[in-house]
Amino acid sequence: MEPKLIFEAKLKCPVCGNETLIARDYLYDAGEVGKLVLSNWECTSCNYKFRDVKPYETREPKTLEFVVEKEEDLNVMVYRSPFAIVKIPELGIEIYPANASQGILSTVEGILEDFLENLGSLCQENDCHDVYEAKEGKRKFTLIIEDSSGLSFIKSEKVKITRSLSLSQTQP
Repeated sequence: MEPKLIFEAKLKCPVCGNETLIARDYLYDAGEVGKLVLSNWECTSCNYKFRDVKPYETREPKTLEFVVEKEEDLNVMVYRSPFAIVKIPELGIEIYPANASQGILSTVEGILEDFLENLGSLCQENDCHDVYEAKEGKRKFTLIIEDSSGLSFIKSEKVKITRSLSLSQTQP
């Protein structure tokens, strides 16, 4: 299915303040992920751009568990919905969604890279030695995704999926 235009308007730009922000939202059926709203907004005055992908629908809450045992497992495709919590207990990693979270389509290695990038200077190589080892395939770990929307997936036959009636979305 081609994306279908569901919203179009000229709005006030949050950067330059002119009424020149062309906002277009499209509905797209992404198969396994479900229907998505693709936002493509651009100001014709200052060239401000806003791009976003959000789920249009939700499914039954679920928890995904994937044990990364060898280097090849780092290349497994992962989709984390904007509502999902990511945990890697062996590395002490817990990533909670925020109000402006976006879904991420990546690999297991990409999830680790994103974590390291977001920490920036807070995580010098010595402080995050375990994460760097895991990213290089030298450390076994478990990637857990708890998703209240049920949209996340890990493309592997090794993934263990459990359905949950309710998942906690509160931060510790």
